[in-house]
Amino acid sequence: MKASTIIARSVSLAILASIGTHAATTDQSSTMLKEITVTAQLRRQNLQQVPIAVTPLTGAEAQARGIHDLDSLAQFVPGLTMSPFAIGQSVISLRGISNNDDGPGTDASVAVFVDGVYFGTVSNIEQQLFDLSQIEVLRGPQGTLYGKNAIGGVINITTSRPRMDGLHVHTRVTVGNYGRHNFSGLITGPLGDGWAGKVVISTRKANGWVNNVVLHTTEKNDDTKSVRAQLLHEGAHTEWLLSANGSYINDEDMARIPLTHETLFPLPLLQTYQSFCGTSPNPSCATNPYNGYQRQTSYGLSAKFTDHLSSRTDLISITAWQRTYNQWSMDSLGAVLALGSDVFDNDRELTEELRLVSSPTDTIHYVAGIWLSREDRDRTRLFLLPSINAALGITPAQDEHYTGVDRIISKAVYGQLDWRFQPRWTLSVGGRYSYDHKTMGNNAFGDVPTASGYGGAVGLGILPNSLINQVSDGWGRFTPKVSLSYAPTDGVNLYVTESEGFQSGGFAASPTSLVDTRPLQPEIAYNTEFGAKMEFAHRLRANIALFDTNYKNLQIQAFGPRPGIVNPPPNYIGEFETFNAGSARAKGIEAELDWLATDHLAFSATYGYMDAKLTNVYVPNGSIYSLLTGPGPTACLANPAQSGCLDLRNQSGQDMFRAPRNKGSFEARYKLPLSGHGHLETVADYSYTGSQRGELEPYAIQPSFGLIDARMTWSSPSDEFEVSLWGRNLANKAWLAHVYTIANEVFGVYGDPRTYGLSFDWKLRP
Repeated sequence: MKASTIIARSVSLAILASIGTHAATTDQSSTMLKEITVTAQLRRQNLQQVPIAVTPLTGAEAQARGIHDLDSLAQFVPGLTMSPFAIGQSVISLRGISNNDDGPGTDASVAVFVDGVYFGTVSNIEQQLFDLSQIEVLRGPQGTLYGKNAIGGVINITTSRPRMDGLHVHTRVTVGNYGRHNFSGLITGPLGDGWAGKVVISTRKANGWVNNVVLHTTEKNDDTKSVRAQLLHEGAHTEWLLSANGSYINDEDMARIPLTHETLFPLPLLQTYQSFCGTSPNPSCATNPYNGYQRQTSYGLSAKFTDHLSSRTDLISITAWQRTYNQWSMDSLGAVLALGSDVFDNDRELTEELRLVSSPTDTIHYVAGIWLSREDRDRTRLFLLPSINAALGITPAQDEHYTGVDRIISKAVYGQLDWRFQPRWTLSVGGRYSYDHKTMGNNAFGDVPTASGYGGAVGLGILPNSLINQVSDGWGRFTPKVSLSYAPTDGVNLYVTESEGFQSGGFAASPTSLVDTRPLQPEIAYNTEFGAKMEFAHRLRANIALFDTNYKNLQIQAFGPRPGIVNPPPNYIGEFETFNAGSARAKGIEAELDWLATDHLAFSATYGYMDAKLTNVYVPNGSIYSLLTGPGPTACLANPAQSGCLDLRNQSGQDMFRAPRNKGSFEARYKLPLSGHGHLETVADYSYTGSQRGELEPYAIQPSFGLIDARMTWSSPSDEFEVSLWGRNLANKAWLAHVYTIANEVFGVYGDPRTYGLSFDWKLRP
């Protein structure tokens, strides 16, 4: 985006804000927007005073919008997208940066914390957040205060604390279409001698909404259970918070479907799918001949100790251990031939953080800390053709398979100083030195040519070689941050920030040769951000951020046939390849507005415009292939520039992945008092996500979509009872939640159709 365009959009937003301010100031009501407190800088602050682009959502707001996981959260955060896939394969993207290599040797680009505990693997995050207090999404590199790999941003989730002020009980029962029946329950209260406890139990259950017309089964169901227990002890100068959590997911296949037939791929996948399900988008129809599933068992412990050294200084220690088992078996092609991908994950994380938070004077605040972690990630992945295997009596041990065993040791020291050197000026200076060391053991059984055929039983060629080795490397970097804030009035805060982000190097998933086991270089991000946080008459809040981020050494995974392969296996469809893809640049503008129009009517809106491009990217072994009307793969390899051929090696100037140019949401809330009979609140939401690129192929596009949600809630006079009628995707929009490619053809997974139901809440307070 040109600078002049960004400035023009900023001026337009400022004008709209001024109009809204006039409307707000004409209403002399005492009702005001609530002050939002965030912990984005590891201490409690007013959102409007934090020089970071932060999107906060309270537990009540998340409930009203039906947010219960990261998928549904992404609808309401500018710059954030979530591509849900099989457990362990979901991809989070923030401001255009993501990592689609889901193997044990690389890390997510967006760091996620739950109650201060770092979750290195996105799939390990609990799916149930019934006791949610607040979610904060910090957009852009957060390389100063947060754990490793916050190059895209941070999602900071805080749950409610055990209560000391008496017994509190909250239960919610939900019923809906597709056999939906959820239950959540929370009980918390004092236990005596300065102790309080909390137990939360949640279950989600719904039938599958996709009919598999080949297997005569249903897919895309919902079956999740979770529990969390906490003990809180408050002493005269100390505090302990002990937590235990566990969750279990038991879902059926994701219903992956073929979307294109652009190339000379020999199997008529799309035609077969359309012969069963029709040519129009039909999210409720699947034809995969392989019956898949996904399972997850996760549990963990954490202890947070706070020593109030003085009224202005706290020493905080957070120790956590988390273990997760993932297992999934999915059909990859969606029609004709069952191509199975079976994965077994075993992840363990141990983290320790020691932090000092202090405000020695009214004008100086600082945070300093030490970070240590160890992650052990084991993954075994099988590639198989079940129908052929059954006919030939082949066992899984004879199929192509890969096992990766990764050990990660992370260390860091960090600090940040905020100095209000003038009544309206604040300077923030911080830095973090991070060091990661990884040791990867690779064991691949692939399609090595032999006198009698290939080593792999079915000759897919996904792993064209067998190899065993162990590699290790380490990466360290200092990432600084400088911010300058100016508050010309009490309701306006302007800031400029220069920051740097770091994601450690790693090792590729499913390497196809010894050369591919070489370490990847770390990603680096350089971010410049201008922001304005404005609040007028306590009725209008308008926060705007302009950002320009340059990325170096992007880690990207591609899958497809490599050009020039000699003596390919008989069923060759392509190989995985993870590489450093060069540089990229993302720039744009984000705006968030909250307007309390009257005592009873409020509006919220978000908008993000992003221009995210790969600036200097060359794919070392990218595909060169022929379209249906083209000259053929051999001729295209000899002359890639001729008509009908696509050469994907040079990606410079192309869009970054999962980076929609336009993304926004709008919400209207109306609260109607019922004269002593409680009140009725109606919430209506519209969210829009523009089209986005999913893979290297130029036609691997996830189309734009808009979703309409609504909720009507009656609350009793004391708020003891609530009854809610809700609906999501009310227009029953057929929308793609994820796209991927195999052998240069595009496949996808649809998002949920129209769902609706009733929720009943009961709350007991002292």
